[in-house]
Amino acid sequence: MKKLEAKYEGKVLGLGEVMLRLTPPSYEKIIQANSFSATYAGGEANVICSLSMFGHDTKFVTKLPDNKLGEKVIKDLRSFGVDTKDIITGEGRLGIYFLEQGMGLRNTDVIYDRKYSAISMAKEDEFDIDKILEDVKLLHISGINPALSDDLKNTTLKLVKECKKRNIIVSYDSNFRAKLWSLEDARQFMLEILPYVDIAFLGILDFKNILLYDIPTESFEENLKILYTKLFEKYPNLKFASSTRRKVNSVNNNSLNGYLFDGENVNKSKEYTLDILDRVGGGDSFTAGILHGLLNQMTCEETVEFATCASVLKHSISGDMNLVSKKDVYTLMMSGVENINR
Repeated sequence: MKKLEAKYEGKVLGLGEVMLRLTPPSYEKIIQANSFSATYAGGEANVICSLSMFGHDTKFVTKLPDNKLGEKVIKDLRSFGVDTKDIITGEGRLGIYFLEQGMGLRNTDVIYDRKYSAISMAKEDEFDIDKILEDVKLLHISGINPALSDDLKNTTLKLVKECKKRNIIVSYDSNFRAKLWSLEDARQFMLEILPYVDIAFLGILDFKNILLYDIPTESFEENLKILYTKLFEKYPNLKFASSTRRKVNSVNNNSLNGYLFDGENVNKSKEYTLDILDRVGGGDSFTAGILHGLLNQMTCEETVEFATCASVLKHSISGDMNLVSKKDVYTLMMSGVENINR
């Protein structure tokens, strides 16, 4: 059974943008709304806060505006137990995204308002790489942050290269956002970073649209094994790869499976059909569950089941953050849905 070789001591570090999310109440459209619910989140921060909920020692790095909004983000991160001492502040604003939640056959829609955000204006020399990595055992990054600027792309590459020198595990989630950069730019970055990645979160669409791999069969699981095997042959540094399969029954009801490839086998979770209160952050919750399992030397079967259950539970929680504990996840894994926990 393959296990992740990571330092026993050290923090799990995330690097990325934190944004203000504004959501109309009661599934209203934005043109109807006169008020918005405000929460703070970002793809990488969602993963780190979830890992803190699971009991890991965590740390987050970003750049925030030097104002009350920046202070609020730091306060929220600290409330999860996340180390924020290496967060920098300065010129710029806090990025905003408006989330119009779908209902029935009406899709969810996102509007970004993030130009001139503090993190997008950050320069390479503002990040002290030695200080940031001083007490770290795993770095988690995604394709969102490097899409914001060339400086952030270069900073991300410098970080992962330094991680390899220090025996720090690198976790990378493609997280392609068409509203941030083109497929060509995403492809160039992915080809640059993959030689330094240990754990890759890539789905079949990433292989097809970004890496330009042919999809060989009609079977999802066969394709996943073939594509992951090819990827691992090209990048022998890779140790694990993971993704989910989502069947959209309606905007508010999906079925979900998780998959974890260990270099030889694709391990699959049970299929869960779930009603959705808030889908945003579901993928980040799965990512956190996979990292939790691997860091805790769980079997691949246990890891992918834990991650899928963590993601399933996130869909029942408003906001981007997955506010569940290990106990909550294990209860779903072992006992399924119960009426009341007494």
